[in-house]
Amino acid sequence: MNWDAYLAEWVKEAPVLAGSAAVVLVMVGVAALLGFRDTARIDEAELARLAAAEGASLEQAVIDAKGRTALARLSGDRLMVARVMGADIGARAAPAAAVHVALRDGKLNARFADLGFPPLHMKLQAPPPWLAELAGEA
Repeated sequence: MNWDAYLAEWVKEAPVLAGSAAVVLVMVGVAALLGFRDTARIDEAELARLAAAEGASLEQAVIDAKGRTALARLSGDRLMVARVMGADIGARAAPAAAVHVALRDGKLNARFADLGFPPLHMKLQAPPPWLAELAGEA
């Protein structure tokens, strides 16, 4: 196929391509109006609700500055990790003995004994005393 035939084919298909592009832009506009960019945020009330769903109560918590990850101490000597996952929040609770917590250079790392759940990595301004105690630094 020579260059002129190739260009003629593009010119012939231009209305279809323009129509498709217009439909895609309309769909993106509708999605924006419906709030496709909205994401969940973690706060104390949400952590308390998640703890209640686990049959426990929230005792203490640390939430990252963006409200996207959190580590909470629950009643019954349990820990819970919560993460924003799109428009929802995923949480995992386990006995405190099954979670390895480490603090290093203002970063919190929490790993579950169950390797199927990804570790939590979170930056902290100043870790609360209960977290330092949990990490074995107090």
